[in-house]
Amino acid sequence: MTKPKKKKSGTWFSKIILLVNFIFILALVLSCLSPFTNPEITVIPALFAIVFPILLVINFVFVLLWIFMLRYYFIFSLIAILASYNLFFKVFAFNGEKPVGNYQSAMKVISYNVRLFDQFKWTGNQNYFTRNSIFEFVNSEQADVVCFQEFFHGTEKYFPTIDPFLDKSETKNYHVDYVLTRGDNKHFGLATFTRYPIVGKGNLRFENSTANSGIYTDIVFQSDTIRVFNVHLESIKLSKADHQLLSDVIDPGAATPSSGIRVILSKLSRATKKRAEQAEIVGRYIAASPYPVIVCGDFNDTPLSYVYRTVSQGLNDAFLEIGSGIGASYADDVPFLRIDYILHSETLEPFRFKKHDVKYSDHFPLSCYFKMNH
Repeated sequence: MTKPKKKKSGTWFSKIILLVNFIFILALVLSCLSPFTNPEITVIPALFAIVFPILLVINFVFVLLWIFMLRYYFIFSLIAILASYNLFFKVFAFNGEKPVGNYQSAMKVISYNVRLFDQFKWTGNQNYFTRNSIFEFVNSEQADVVCFQEFFHGTEKYFPTIDPFLDKSETKNYHVDYVLTRGDNKHFGLATFTRYPIVGKGNLRFENSTANSGIYTDIVFQSDTIRVFNVHLESIKLSKADHQLLSDVIDPGAATPSSGIRVILSKLSRATKKRAEQAEIVGRYIAASPYPVIVCGDFNDTPLSYVYRTVSQGLNDAFLEIGSGIGASYADDVPFLRIDYILHSETLEPFRFKKHDVKYSDHFPLSCYFKMNH
């Protein structure tokens, strides 16, 4: 009588790991489809694209694990990683500092989502501390063009922002557009301030939103006219409870109720679809510009999104050209999100892109110098 053959030690363990591996391979592949998939068709790739850096790291860990276990299965994750090669360089930048040379011939641009200057006191302050700190920071940077998203202005008796900023700033020309007004003294929108002459203005309205919009401002830089777009695309509108839940998800020891996760996914899905429509409007305005453009804004979406691909069509990304690292611009909950951008036409040459680590808002301000590339 022959004895039954023993199963190789670790066979079932390997199969379970392989199954988990294939789940993360699928997630990585789906994230790579995000730029090419209109969220109106499906939002699934867009949701996976949010965590693309994490998926990439996990698949790399699987490559190392299978090599350590002397199994050929490492090739599956390796192929998925290599397939995402081009998209990798939409997320990560590896550039040394590029000197600007003569600053007098360059234009410095700042883009900053200021979260309404904290006038609803998210930071807990009961005065104008955050608003004044933002003004002091921006003025200390001596920018030539400043684009504020989530701009707020009230009357002299209720949280004024325009005059207090102008009092200390050299950017005396401005284009302010309110997309929402409550009562007689609460105005919400976008603002672009500049030291250069303004020769044209326009606004972009999104029918699917009451709080998001875009503006463009034509400025004369030296002898050239440049159209500066300032846009704020659909927010996810997470509540305090949602933010706490996201913090708990990041904390491996915290309990995360599935109902709360479903609510967040629903908000993500709804906002992603709205942003896609808004991005197409912005893209058409950019394509129709008679001048070179600079696009500043909070897109509320990642570089691996349909939104980013639509808006950046035909433009260069200043961070990818001269920045370094992952460029995370969101200052809350999720530490690796780049959702704020400075894009530009080929005729403009960028220098010294910088993300400023000041936390007066839930976004970090961005700055970049530009010269005309005649």
